[in-house]
Amino acid sequence: ELLVPFCLVPVKSMGVFGRAEKKRKVSKWVESAARSSIWGGHNADEIDSINTLGGVVSALALSFVLGLQYMVAPGTDEMQYADFRSMLCKSQEFRNYVIDVFKTEDIGKHREESFNFTKMIRLNTYMDIEQFLRTEVAHRYGEADGPQKHIACISDKDVETAVAFMAVEFPMEHLRAFVLQTGDFYRWSKVSESIGGMCAALIFASLLWSIMLNLSLALAPVREDSTGTALVAWLMIGGPTMMVNYLFLLVGLIAFFFTHGRMLVALSPFVGATMRNTVDISLFAILLPVFVIGLVLGIGATIWSARNSKEVAKEEASESTGAKAAGDADAVPIQIEDKLQKLPETREKEESIVDVKETRM
Repeated sequence: ELLVPFCLVPVKSMGVFGRAEKKRKVSKWVESAARSSIWGGHNADEIDSINTLGGVVSALALSFVLGLQYMVAPGTDEMQYADFRSMLCKSQEFRNYVIDVFKTEDIGKHREESFNFTKMIRLNTYMDIEQFLRTEVAHRYGEADGPQKHIACISDKDVETAVAFMAVEFPMEHLRAFVLQTGDFYRWSKVSESIGGMCAALIFASLLWSIMLNLSLALAPVREDSTGTALVAWLMIGGPTMMVNYLFLLVGLIAFFFTHGRMLVALSPFVGATMRNTVDISLFAILLPVFVIGLVLGIGATIWSARNSKEVAKEEASESTGAKAAGDADAVPIQIEDKLQKLPETREKEESIVDVKETRM
């Protein structure tokens, strides 16, 4: 009697990590959330699809962001060109330094040669670059404090002309030495690198959060619970986390676009035209309105679908109730007719029974 097989011994149901599950009362917050239109009425598959979509987009965007980060690194030729142009606008000390370097450094490729500051810019029109750097830039823009004044300076056609002649010949090791010794006045690459780093961090965080949310949803008993209470409880924490995760992805994509635009400006010798094309037209005239329209249409489609689904459910319920009532109403005359038809037979049976009783008596 003592040798009872182990398989016949009742064992308590085991939960996650082998711990015995205890019957817990559902939280009142979860019960009230299940009755709401925000957390209630969902299934695990659609939540899993939303998480997966965020992870796929984050992984795809991250592959482009990491490549862009290598391009906006300060050591690249494109960023050195942009830094040289920006520092000419930001610092009179650097402008004087450039003049001194050109007067002392040999820029000749086959023989000793100094830089000629007088350049022909049009037919019979010459530009004195040395005089322009010493007085004219400071007179027009000062130290170009503020982003608007700085953009106006690097977009100036005379500044772009001077940069076109000097950037190719200027030894960039002097640029790096000047920045290290005198301080970082302003470098185009520094701001681009900062925005690109923030972009990569946000999109990488979005990818990691998508992975964690998928694992959390897979381990939670949302598919085993037929009542849907477990999914509602998960959404009370996971739902806001998903929203923040998509916010990370959205801000990261916007930062990616800005970094991309700054990279195009760094590559372009025509800053004014590039700024109009990448910022004024692409960003404010096309991308921003299209995004707002798509957002409004998406929200409107969701609200319209939810509203019409409730109305259809109400109509179906009222139709079924009306059909049932009509069926009951139709059934009443039929029952009355059956009773009326059976009434003569019942009378005949009753009369025959009375006759039999009388004969016996």
